[in-house]
Amino acid sequence: MRYLPMSAAFALSALLAVPAFAQINSAQKMDNNDAAALKQLAQANLNEVESGKAAASKAQNPQVKQFAQKMVTDHQQMYDELKSLAQKKGVALPQSASLKDKAGTQMMQRASGAEFDKKYMEQMVKDHQKDVKEADGIAAKAKDPDFKSAVQQASGKIKEHLAMAERIARSAGTGSSSPSSSGTSSSSGVTPHTNFSNSK
Repeated sequence: MRYLPMSAAFALSALLAVPAFAQINSAQKMDNNDAAALKQLAQANLNEVESGKAAASKAQNPQVKQFAQKMVTDHQQMYDELKSLAQKKGVALPQSASLKDKAGTQMMQRASGAEFDKKYMEQMVKDHQKDVKEADGIAAKAKDPDFKSAVQQASGKIKEHLAMAERIARSAGTGSSSPSSSGTSSSSGVTPHTNFSNSK
């Protein structure tokens, strides 16, 4: 019986293993629309982390400062969870806040004291009202079951953030009177969004 040289045998075994590996990748691959929505959601979380860091540093009102830090913590965690999912699905995610969002944060930082607090909390209320609708829409259209579950969990967290933002906006005297679209009570406890569009 003739034996193949070691290098040839190794090459042959690797070649035979390719179809199975490709099959696994194919099963994990996301629908293009899901992949785009995943990237969009990841970008939104990075944007919230960026603006939250700025607000946590600059806010005057303790509740606003605490809320901003919560945005950093929660949205970083949400991003990390999406990153883990994206790696399994072969989707490359953005690594930093968008240039447009960075510019918006810089403009907001021109204000100071109570004026900054007011602008930040008003923006958070508006963003999260929009995010609730967009998250529910993405969850309804998502085809990948893992992604659908992740967005549904994110939607619950966004509604929690919205209730917090509305409560703090009122208690901090920022004058935000926009009605909540989350259907959640703004009297929920606070230890004090995710914007699903790349612009704010």
